[in-house]
Amino acid sequence: MIVLVILISTLMRKCISRLCITKTASKSVQVCGTELDVVDSLVKVISVEDGQKFIKIIGTGKKGESNHSGTFSQQRRCFRTVPACFSDKSNNTDENGQRGNLGVNNKDLNSKKSKTMCADGANFDAEAFKKANPKVKVGWAMSALKNGDETKRQQMKACSDHLQEMWQERKDKSPVLKQFRDYLMKSDNPYAFVVFLLNDSHDLHVHKTATFSYAICKEFDGWLSSPHCNIRNKGQVLTPELKLDAVSVATRYHTVMFQLVFKTFELKHQGNGYMLPEIKKFLERKKYNECALLAGHLGLQDHFRIEEIAVPLILQNKLNLLETYLRGNPGQQTLVVQFLDHMCDKSYNINNLVSSMQVPDVKMSHLQKKSISKLATRLAKLYEIPNDLIPNIVTARGLGALKFLLYKRYIENGMAAGSWEDMVQNAVGDNETLQLELVEQLLCYNEVKAAAKWANFYDLPNDKLSIPVIEERKRLAEGLSSETAAGPSEESWEDELMPVDDMEAYYYKLKLDSSKIQFVDTKEKYQEFISLLSKPGLIVGVDSEWKPSFGNSIQRIALMQFATMDQIFLLDMIALNSVLSGSDWGLLATAVFCNEDVLKLGYGFDADLKMMVKSYPFLKEPLTKMKRTVDLEKLAIKVIDKAINLMSDEKGDSDDEGLEDKDSGINIKFQKVEERGLSELVRQCLGKPLNKGEQMSNWEKRPLRPTQVQYAALDAFVLLEVYDCMVQTAKRENMNIDLEPAVTVKWSKESKLDRLRAKAKGQQPPKPAKAQVPQNASYLGTEMEPGQLRVVVDSMLQGLGRQLRGCGVDVYILNYDEDHNKAIEVATKENRIILSSGMPYQTICSQVGSERCFHVINTLPAKEQIVDVLKHFKVRVTKEDIFSRCKVCNSDFFLKIPCRDVRKMSEISTKYKEGKPRDRTPSQDRWQKYMSTTHGIDCSSVSFVKTGIDIMIDTVPQKIFDKVDFFYICVNCGKIFWEGPHMSTACEQFAHVMNLQS
Repeated sequence: MIVLVILISTLMRKCISRLCITKTASKSVQVCGTELDVVDSLVKVISVEDGQKFIKIIGTGKKGESNHSGTFSQQRRCFRTVPACFSDKSNNTDENGQRGNLGVNNKDLNSKKSKTMCADGANFDAEAFKKANPKVKVGWAMSALKNGDETKRQQMKACSDHLQEMWQERKDKSPVLKQFRDYLMKSDNPYAFVVFLLNDSHDLHVHKTATFSYAICKEFDGWLSSPHCNIRNKGQVLTPELKLDAVSVATRYHTVMFQLVFKTFELKHQGNGYMLPEIKKFLERKKYNECALLAGHLGLQDHFRIEEIAVPLILQNKLNLLETYLRGNPGQQTLVVQFLDHMCDKSYNINNLVSSMQVPDVKMSHLQKKSISKLATRLAKLYEIPNDLIPNIVTARGLGALKFLLYKRYIENGMAAGSWEDMVQNAVGDNETLQLELVEQLLCYNEVKAAAKWANFYDLPNDKLSIPVIEERKRLAEGLSSETAAGPSEESWEDELMPVDDMEAYYYKLKLDSSKIQFVDTKEKYQEFISLLSKPGLIVGVDSEWKPSFGNSIQRIALMQFATMDQIFLLDMIALNSVLSGSDWGLLATAVFCNEDVLKLGYGFDADLKMMVKSYPFLKEPLTKMKRTVDLEKLAIKVIDKAINLMSDEKGDSDDEGLEDKDSGINIKFQKVEERGLSELVRQCLGKPLNKGEQMSNWEKRPLRPTQVQYAALDAFVLLEVYDCMVQTAKRENMNIDLEPAVTVKWSKESKLDRLRAKAKGQQPPKPAKAQVPQNASYLGTEMEPGQLRVVVDSMLQGLGRQLRGCGVDVYILNYDEDHNKAIEVATKENRIILSSGMPYQTICSQVGSERCFHVINTLPAKEQIVDVLKHFKVRVTKEDIFSRCKVCNSDFFLKIPCRDVRKMSEISTKYKEGKPRDRTPSQDRWQKYMSTTHGIDCSSVSFVKTGIDIMIDTVPQKIFDKVDFFYICVNCGKIFWEGPHMSTACEQFAHVMNLQS
């Protein structure tokens, strides 16, 4: 009977499977199945007595019967044999002398266009085959005929059917993938086997990753990198033809699998131009997404003009795909940016481009001048295109910088006249367009006189100027008489933002005399500076300055300031570059920054260190070992009221962050408001803000102006005063905080722009070095029982804590809102060992010592972590220890109560919930008195008499009462336990660390 039921269920499953296939016959998924069935019966070489080879050819079952309705498995098949070496004159008859019905006549057979030679020399009638099998690609069938070994093909078909049947029947896909790996191990060409499976896949057309075809690709990728991969002659089995087949099948319906196929089939290599036809097929259909993906990953961009793929992507606003396509090809990157630069020209007509290209789905809203300018500027910066190749972008970038500087000067009043003039000249340069724009913008601010003076400075012709500017030039000429008009920077033709006396009264001043400011610009002065600043006990304020960047100009550190309480040193980095060697610069890192006897103070130290490493890359390694370096920006958060905004507007480490000009898309990294950051912190601590008017100066220009010198010196010296104020505040308020918090190494990480540039160059990001696993101190104690091991478990290791409790270990588990400081407190108070991992372990170990803590490898599952802990501390676990401690509350005190009494408590609890009256019989009263005096349990409320803790009687399933004799109730939390199958499972789990006793 059982066998009969199994047979019936098997037949029903197969019938349902066939019915499902029939219902989906009209879908594209049937193409692959049809191809495989056709090739299965199209050609099969057999031997006869005289050794002559024949080929079986498919014909229709009846004359006139259609051979392409439904799936091929439903069609009648009529096999006719012809000699394998048949010529054009062959009669093409079967063994009965009847002509095979291929749907063609002798004239068709003699046509050169309708015949193609197969690998064994037989003629293949392509037109007849296509007519008989319209859903099957002729090229694919010819390739299968050429390369296919029929026996192997049939074996692969059987494997494919088996895998897909398992895939459809099982929710758990792991057995399918395991079976797939077994097939890979047995295959003589796993690559061909995978291509076959993809062609045969029932869900190849589905644009998702949760498909059989995608799972096969992903599992194959994992198998190739595993030690089980047994491919030895990859060069022979992974042929160009096979790679081309892989590309074809991976892009037939979508490109979801292309990344995996690209990796596993090693498609990017020298001489892979044979894949160009696949890309051109998409190009003919204007499938630019697929073109960009294939050409970009295969490195075949140089075979296409930018008008073929890159420009259509721009018109369709597919910018992510554009960057993917350009990746790793500097030539194409330059051409595309130059094309965008051409589009930025005022005279360029984008509508003419759109009409001539005839690209579908053009996004006109993204083709405005502003959008194109922003895209061009970003890509020019990303690809580091020289300025002389992109004149329009340079102009747009300069225009954005100019507007920003005008805003800073006339709206925000945040720049001194000298600094502003320096930066304007730097932004405008010798670009006449920007010079004229500067004059026009000044007119918009009603600064006619300033506009005329700049027009004179740049010697602009009158025919390009506005009438008010021309008239003002005449008045200036008359007023100057014969004197030569000087440049704006050489004249005091603008009033100061504030009178000098008012500025000194409003802003904080440097308390040291100017004679205490020393320039360090020679090797001798530098060596003396190093000697002075490496003395033990010093507190040094550190700051640095560099010229603001407009566009993609390279920034470098220009000035570094070091201040003690009685001396300020200004290191002229421009002058020192020509006289110091790398080893000389190394002294700055080792003797000052890495000197544990010298306390270094900075504000926004990440930016200074990052610029220092950018200017001197060889200092990165020694600077990662800095000691006693404090960032006052972070310390202020702990000391000063958190409600006050002390943070700089510049967040993150991206070089792209800053104020953005809407017209040009220029990002300029400057502080937005001067009354923030260090200036505001100085105001809170010392009563007055700093004057940041010289912040945006040309710090590379020599000599520095006196106002620049004062600004730079004060920025370093004031750090000493601010730190002293915060120390006094912390002491006065009895703050228990670390006044020397270490600076993080965030500055040493690559910026977002650096990462994007590396990606654009096709460079793979370096894999992070595996963190060295800390070595736990050797345990020198003797063997112990589980209850003797007392530990505190980190909140991220709660699973391990519950496992240890299951073995009888005394475990205190931290809650998620408790940090490592709580662990240290509990461990110190209760004499426990701390179990932790990662960075918290490093902190804990530094405070309690390696002998009082244990590092847990957090990548291991809990059941393996527990083995490490038990072995390390020589814990001897016996069967009696399993579940001897409550997993919920850690108590090891249980009440052992017979099953009948627990059953009665369960019945009482059920009646109480249902509102039924309780029995008041004498026997019932005696039993309740017995439970109260013997076990301390109040049966009326099902709780403990002394503590009132409820017993979790509802957690016991009714069926358990018939299977166990005793229950164990935790006195501390009321949880109920019993011995069951899980006991033997737990014993098996820890058998290798447990001494089982009979």
